[in-house]
Amino acid sequence: MTGMGLVVNGEKVDDAVLAREAESLRQRFGQLSEQEQQTYGLTPEAIEQRAVEWARENVIEQTLLRQEALRDAAPLPEEDVRKAFAEAVERYGGEEKFKEADIDEDRLRSEVETRLRVDALIGRITAKARPPKPREVAEFYRKNKARFKTPETLRAAHIVKHVEKDVSAEQAREAIDKLYAELRAGRVFEDIADEQSDCPGNGGDLGWFPRGRMVPEFEDVVFEMKVGETSEVFQTVFGFHIAKLIDRRPEGLQPLKEVASAIEEQLMNDRRTQALETAVDKLRERAAVEDNAAIDAAVVTRRR
Repeated sequence: MTGMGLVVNGEKVDDAVLAREAESLRQRFGQLSEQEQQTYGLTPEAIEQRAVEWARENVIEQTLLRQEALRDAAPLPEEDVRKAFAEAVERYGGEEKFKEADIDEDRLRSEVETRLRVDALIGRITAKARPPKPREVAEFYRKNKARFKTPETLRAAHIVKHVEKDVSAEQAREAIDKLYAELRAGRVFEDIADEQSDCPGNGGDLGWFPRGRMVPEFEDVVFEMKVGETSEVFQTVFGFHIAKLIDRRPEGLQPLKEVASAIEEQLMNDRRTQALETAVDKLRERAAVEDNAAIDAAVVTRRR
């Protein structure tokens, strides 16, 4: 005989809630690359199994947090409720569409208030996380230096003539050859880039970039140049270019002072997550959870 499904502290969880959470997980797994799926052993069967199992765990935790949050009966600031309710109405497309949708306002307000109480509970839990000390930040940096390596980067400018629907390769090549001749005759690179390039402005400056940012044909030229050097005319998928290498930064390591704030924020986020997980684990230890669907499935399996 089929039971009531998932029940948490006497509260029946709607099967639709589980279905939505499972579908959300399926989509997230599906967004992983093929290589990542192989690394984690995510075959189609494994994805389905994990989606169902993790959905139940996630929903149980969400339910426990909500139940705990609702134990606090203190009135919520009316301004916070009003603002959150207005934002919820906007998500429906505005007040007019909200009314057309015939949504129960009292129910929506109750959901909004519940969400605010859950957020407040999570805020109280995560506020207990201890900020990392400078030595802890430095230790993380020392152990994870590979994460803070910077690749070789270049700063280059270019003059370009595009090959387009109404500009043939021969016409674009002829135009840029004339500009190259002007450069050889002494005209300033930046002036030509601003006045006659198909990408005018800022003297043709492309800013700083590592390998992999530009098309290969462009990088093959500029990464072999010396600072201050101007290339001959060369072709890419966009057309014909003349490049100038403005500066070069070798591969290196970001100094601790540049990444300390990012490390501190990551450590704080990790500690907030850990604090929340610990709190949920304690709620789970005290909770009465009945998963009759899982029991029924086990019975069916044994009968086979």
